[in-house]
Amino acid sequence: MVFEYILKKQGLDPASDLNIDQSIDFGSTAAAFSGGQGDYTVVEYKLLHL
Repeated sequence: MVFEYILKKQGLDPASDLNIDQSIDFGSTAAAFSGGQGDYTVVEYKLLHL
């Protein structure tokens, strides 16, 4: 959902401008990307507060 929001803010329509494969388990997206299954992936980023 965050990815689609970002795309829309950039003027893209996720439904017609590109193909988003949402069948991949979120924990496996980095491996799918590394294996050539996609051009982009979304990863979790944690900001560490000290």
